[in-house]
Amino acid sequence: MTILVQVLEQTYSGHTPWEQVKYAFVDSSHITTFRLDGQCGVWLDGLKHGEAHHLAATESAEQAIFFLLTVFDRIAACKQAGGSWIVGHDGRTVRSIHATRFPLTGDG
Repeated sequence: MTILVQVLEQTYSGHTPWEQVKYAFVDSSHITTFRLDGQCGVWLDGLKHGEAHHLAATESAEQAIFFLLTVFDRIAACKQAGGSWIVGHDGRTVRSIHATRFPLTGDG
């Protein structure tokens, strides 16, 4: 079972077109800490000393809290459901957070 969480490769402004934003994925089993930066950023810390990943840059500190809690909730739901998942988002808004099972299987 693998749960991958989408993170930003660098900080982008709220006006950056989505096509120009670069993302990476972190295995949730390698996440040691979810944290807020006291402003509008949400971060994940990894197993290696000094390893940090920028999860999101929201419009307000309040939204950052909800972003963190929602991603944490999605990971917990994925673990409970079993299998492999990707938790993706736009890096800015809580409503964009979704979990998708992978590999995708379909009829066409």
